[in-house]
Amino acid sequence: MQKLHDKKFVFFDMDGLLIDTEGMYYQSRKEILAKYGFPFTKEENMHYIAKGFEDTNLRLQKLTGDKKLGKVIFEESMQRYHDKVLAGHLDLKPGAVELLKYLQAKDIDRYVTSSATQDIIKINAEHAGIKDYFTDFISGDDVPNNKPAPDIYLHALKVTNANPDEAVIFEDAESGIEAAESAGIDVVVVPDLVQPRAELTNKAIAVLNNLNEAIELF
Repeated sequence: MQKLHDKKFVFFDMDGLLIDTEGMYYQSRKEILAKYGFPFTKEENMHYIAKGFEDTNLRLQKLTGDKKLGKVIFEESMQRYHDKVLAGHLDLKPGAVELLKYLQAKDIDRYVTSSATQDIIKINAEHAGIKDYFTDFISGDDVPNNKPAPDIYLHALKVTNANPDEAVIFEDAESGIEAAESAGIDVVVVPDLVQPRAELTNKAIAVLNNLNEAIELF
């Protein structure tokens, strides 16, 4: 397992890595689908994970058999999710705060690099209580192409004026791993609900069970 002693910049994905957003997305969809008479199981939800909002919208339209109703359910479930965020129901992934505090104490720069919008990133970080741990936030708003394209990580290198070998990326999903590899930056994988394919995790410098395990790498 490669050590990270020489790293000066850490780029973090957010959903599923720092914050347990997938659990809240599932619960929000389940509640709204039940409102319209549709059951929704955790097994069914696995097909929605890390696919993006456009894919979710299309899947809900297919599930309901009604394009208009599917769109309504998508919009209402997103609003339900947003309401849960504002109510402070976000759960952090194990070790998130401990790792961020450690990196902050070591004066290693910490950036969120998420495909979500800038507004959503900051709202999530603030209501999860971790906003002040970050040097800055880099979002899907800043680049033309989202993950698995490498744009967000190439932009992060430009913003930080970092060389690729000075940075490390923390990701949980396949699209993020692919983006990291294409950008030529080391990646540490901490899988969430969906285990990435072995051919992708084999390209990571480490695969961890949780973020607590990352502390000993620095």
